[in-house]
Amino acid sequence: MALKPKINTEPATETSLAVENDSHGFEENPNTEAPIMHDVLVDGIPAKAGVGSFGMYSTRIVLLFDPPHSKWGEEFATKHFIIEKDNPGVLKWGHEGESFNIEKIVE
Repeated sequence: MALKPKINTEPATETSLAVENDSHGFEENPNTEAPIMHDVLVDGIPAKAGVGSFGMYSTRIVLLFDPPHSKWGEEFATKHFIIEKDNPGVLKWGHEGESFNIEKIVE
């Protein structure tokens, strides 16, 4: 029986999940390339994550699940989020105190 390779992770921060090629809605010549997202585990489930404007006017976090998440489907996005500097790896979101554990996959 083959063993699964160990996945190395680190607690995610807003900075570590920033979309490198993000564009803001106020830019005269916005980037039209697909956003470069980061590989993460969200409560242990594989996803792509990015923090940025995604061509809009305010910062948000986007999570893309493949395969789809049992509760969130293929995509979760919100502008109402925080990963506190003294509590990396815990993504708090919404207005009801909900949270995810989010680990960035590193090489």
